[in-house]
Amino acid sequence: MVIDKKQIRSDRWLKMMMRTGVPVAIVSVLCLWLGQLLASPALGSVFLVTMPIALGIGFIYNIRYVMLAVRARRQAADKPAEHE
Repeated sequence: MVIDKKQIRSDRWLKMMMRTGVPVAIVSVLCLWLGQLLASPALGSVFLVTMPIALGIGFIYNIRYVMLAVRARRQAADKPAEHE
């Protein structure tokens, strides 16, 4: 049973979460680094707001990916049983 990862990653919701989650994570990490480098508490506050958003999107992405992978594995397992 081989799962087609490209097919799973082509899911509309996964693409949307990736397009929003990656930029939010980049902004979050940049605010953390720049806030420390420039000693700016405002950038630290931006980090504290964007970090949970990025983590939440990442967790939801992973859960959705696993759900799609399990569904594909079940469908692949059911197909040979139907042909017999």
